[in-house]
Amino acid sequence: MARLSPLQRKMKLKSPSASVKQKRAQVQVDVELVTLPVGKHIDIELENLSHDGRGVGRWQGKAVFVKGALQGEWVKAEVLSDHKSHAEAGILEIKRQSESRVEAICPVYETCGGCQLQHLDPKEQVGFKQSAIAEQLRRLADIEPQAWVQPIAEGSDGYRRRAQLATRYFSDSNTLLMGFRQSGHKHIVPIDQCPVLESELSALLAPLHKVLLSVSQTQLVTHIELLQAQNSPCISLKISAALDAEDQQLLCEFAIQQGTNLVCQQSGQADLWLHGSVEQLYYTLDMPSSSYNAMSSDKLTLDFAVNDFVQVNAGANQAMVAQALNWLELNANDQVLDLFCGVGNFALPIAKYAQHGVQVLAIEGDYSMVEQGRKNAHKNAINNVDFHHADLFEAKARSLWKKKTINKVLLDPPRAGAKGIAQLLKGQPLERVVYVSCHPASMARDLKEFQALGLKVAKMGCIDMFPHTTHLEVMALLVPK
Repeated sequence: MARLSPLQRKMKLKSPSASVKQKRAQVQVDVELVTLPVGKHIDIELENLSHDGRGVGRWQGKAVFVKGALQGEWVKAEVLSDHKSHAEAGILEIKRQSESRVEAICPVYETCGGCQLQHLDPKEQVGFKQSAIAEQLRRLADIEPQAWVQPIAEGSDGYRRRAQLATRYFSDSNTLLMGFRQSGHKHIVPIDQCPVLESELSALLAPLHKVLLSVSQTQLVTHIELLQAQNSPCISLKISAALDAEDQQLLCEFAIQQGTNLVCQQSGQADLWLHGSVEQLYYTLDMPSSSYNAMSSDKLTLDFAVNDFVQVNAGANQAMVAQALNWLELNANDQVLDLFCGVGNFALPIAKYAQHGVQVLAIEGDYSMVEQGRKNAHKNAINNVDFHHADLFEAKARSLWKKKTINKVLLDPPRAGAKGIAQLLKGQPLERVVYVSCHPASMARDLKEFQALGLKVAKMGCIDMFPHTTHLEVMALLVPK
């Protein structure tokens, strides 16, 4: 072996072994060299579950996501797609089954895109989703709550009080496809019942399909919205043009026979109620008792319009509102800010529950819901809440509370989150902030912004608003550090 010169020895000392970063890069290169042709059959053990509910295993170091597989299972799978860093596959055979696997409650579960977790024991679904969210919060924002409270889970079947159905009509064969979209596709999976819909809504599916085939202008129905109000269901037909008088009469007779409200909605036109009315659309919230509000039997009635946002799970929503009231720890003279307030789902219970002196400022970006919130306050004889309209993503929204001393906040933003809201609250003497989210990534970003105000995440809790899916509502409580 040739001897190294003094210069060569010096240069070698300056060239240490590969760093951890370099080694990881090499592993990534090695993984990218692994190819899994589409259609290839592989035997694979699933080590865990991804955040979207797919089993995750490794094939020669490459991550493989297997739809419908569970952690700990050994399956034969068919490769569906191959990418540089991972592959996707579907189950052909389960060779070793998880004890957590159960029979799906829906006959079209394998193809319908509505649910993703019916094959996982409902008792374990919430735990899986909470673990996935906790991991995302750690990874995205380095957030570790001081405590996770007991999850809210109110039953997994017949819970959904709102759903949108796709339709497609084939005139040559008088065939109507009516159902949910297939997962990852535009294809419609026809359904005549749905076990996660509230029972009255599920029972409408078959007769609704039949009557839509009997009218002469079926092609005008572009999609359908089903709603379960407190005492009656409602069908909203989204139409591209006005139906003729004969079709309207047929649908009216159908609605009377089925005991449902029915409205036709056409873009740019006033709603046409063929049976029932918007006054039938409302839900109630039971009010918990308190030391200064002993009427535990009190109920709030919240009216809403067809296009207004309401939580899809009535039982989970009731429990979520009660938990928010508890976490806010309302005291005399609190000034409470409810952001993204909708029709008053949180604002009205806060105002009703609170003792004398508490004032609630409720702000919403949709003016029609602001008007509805005001009507709901009047209907429930609540006079310590003010509803205002503002775009909460614009700095000028701050003018609504700039001259107020806000010490408690509740916000329930859309999936996009509440980016920038924390800065609009800078300078307020915040004692408690309750943040409700349906999207972990945007929540992680926003909680990080609130932490910059000197707050910390004291506790978090999951609300299983959407059983059998990978979606979850999360509530966080922030308090001063």
